[in-house]
Amino acid sequence: MILAVDIGNTNICIGGLEGPGWQTITFTSRMVTRPRCTADEYTAELKFLLARMGVDLPGVEGVIVCSVVPVLTRVLASACRRLTGREAILVDHTLHTGLTFGVAEPARVGHDRIADAAAAAALYPLPCMTVDMGTATTYNVIDATGQFLGGFIVPGVQTSLRAISAGTAQLPPIAAEAPEHLIGRNTVEALNNGAIFGTASMLDGLAARVEAQLGAPLTVVATGGQAPNILPCCQRQVHYDADLLFKGLGILYEKNHG
Repeated sequence: MILAVDIGNTNICIGGLEGPGWQTITFTSRMVTRPRCTADEYTAELKFLLARMGVDLPGVEGVIVCSVVPVLTRVLASACRRLTGREAILVDHTLHTGLTFGVAEPARVGHDRIADAAAAAALYPLPCMTVDMGTATTYNVIDATGQFLGGFIVPGVQTSLRAISAGTAQLPPIAAEAPEHLIGRNTVEALNNGAIFGTASMLDGLAARVEAQLGAPLTVVATGGQAPNILPCCQRQVHYDADLLFKGLGILYEKNHG
């Protein structure tokens, strides 16, 4: 087993990966992202979570860490080293990814985007667009040759809803959920349906524009916590892969651990 750690702005996700190419996800768990926590604190929390999952820490073969919170990258890598004795592979554009980068500053590409794109290039027909619906919704475009062309970044569904609620006097805070019908019949439904159908329409529209620019059928793959609410509202076929990022981390570990 290897440990895969995805440090996001809201949560830190930990997965256990096994099998050929480290593509079998045996467990996942989450911790709240707290940028001021120390390696000592995260070591204790990780130890507790992994014990609950029945993980044999001396048997862990390796660790890979993907982070969009720079102050926590080394903190979590240190915590994992203390628990497993393994030095973590840190995801960035310099790893063997199976991709080439056609962007101006590859070093500034989010490491979660690299993991998603590596998984898409290895597992899905190209050209492909990935859509990761988390705190931000990130779109990555990979062309038919495996070149990472860039993409789009917009506020996530829940982030947008929090912002509009905080910035207005009469709009209540709500949690996004799958809508029962198109047109909102009250304020809460109007907020929810606007966020859900608006995101679905944006996905459809961006995919159509990218497909037209590339001049080839585009595979679209979605992941992230809001994807199950959004995808039924889309008009085009979108593949749902809840474990896309962890699969990408498995692929990156396999390509780089030697």
